[in-house]
This record gives sequence, C-alpha cells and structure tokens, in this order.
Amino acid sequence: MVIPEDQVEVLKADGAINAEPIVAALRANGIPATVVGEAVSRLFGLSLDGLGVVSIVVPRKYEEQARALLAAGELHQLEIRENDNPEG
Repeated sequence: MVIPEDQVEVLKADGAINAEPIVAALRANGIPATVVGEAVSRLFGLSLDGLGVVSIVVPRKYEEQARALLAAGELHQLEIRENDNPEG
C-alpha cells in the first residue's frame, strides 16, 4: 500500500466498506479524505488477518482537524440523540 507523499494516514479500517462512512464524515466536515488500500478488499469486500486492511488518508494540512474529528467520534461526542433538537 503506497500513500502519496502529500497525504498522511489518519486511520486504518478493515476493508473499504468500513472505511467509506468514515471518509464520508470527514468529507462532510470539509476534510478531503481518500481510501488507499489493497485491491482484494475492493474486489471481495473481505478482511482476513490484515488482508484487505485499508488506510484513510488526508492531505497533511488537514491532519490535525481530521484526528480531532475522529477523536470526537471515538468519545461519542458526534452522536445525535432523539431528544436533541438541532434547530434549537
């Protein structure tokens, strides 16, 4: 797996199918993210003993922002609950 020089890996995921929602969340927050990885995961959608693991990469200038967003997600700070009213 080759990561372009101007990109940095912010997360590994078991297959592209698991990486895509994370990439979508990053993109929705203005962070250009891409999945880089093994062709086998895209062909067969599998991950076995490291086979099929993909990297989520962002441009270096977005690394800090991406890691902060991922950390907030890990802490469940990005969840919307039924009683949360986004309109105030």
